[in-house]
Amino acid sequence: MKKSYYNLKGNDVLAKAYNCPISMKFSIELAREIRDKPYKKVLKYLDDIIELKRHVPLKRYNQDVAHRKGPAISGVKSGRFPVKVAKYFKKVLLMAKSNADYKGLDSDKKDLIVKGCVISQGMKRYNFQTKGKRRLRRDQTASIEIVLVQQGKFVKKAEKPAEKKTEAKKESVEDKVENKTQKEKVEEHKKTLAREMQRSAKGIDKN
Repeated sequence: MKKSYYNLKGNDVLAKAYNCPISMKFSIELAREIRDKPYKKVLKYLDDIIELKRHVPLKRYNQDVAHRKGPAISGVKSGRFPVKVAKYFKKVLLMAKSNADYKGLDSDKKDLIVKGCVISQGMKRYNFQTKGKRRLRRDQTASIEIVLVQQGKFVKKAEKPAEKKTEAKKESVEDKVENKTQKEKVEEHKKTLAREMQRSAKGIDKN
């Protein structure tokens, strides 16, 4: 397993995905756009890319890329719609959010932001072409690493009072069986005491 690029602290959560069959160039461009932005805005941005409403500006890998309508984004007008890359980014982002919920962070607030996003080269796969062609075709992959952080002190998410009541009412089957057996023993003991009292009373009457 590869080590993380970040030193995780109390408020940090990490999610990774290795060897994703996506373009590394588009992944690098998209990772630059989502860094240091709130989680909810990033999620909305990825949904807009999937629905072809917004494009990813290409600042580095923009050779022979057409310009898009509207004002420049991040200082450039060239862009593409990497739908497949956005779907994998959304999957990893939701994994990080579930990790934040499990850790106890309050992910419903606005202070949950994307601390960093790192793209690294994945495994290279060699595939044969169709129709019996001999030359090989190499497919590259990319690995995604997203870190979320909640600003401020580390405070666990407060539990709802209704959930506490329901948890208090729930009892295991073994506890119920033990309670029943204890009650039966108490009732049998009372019956034996009553029988002994009756026998002693009869003996006194005869005398």
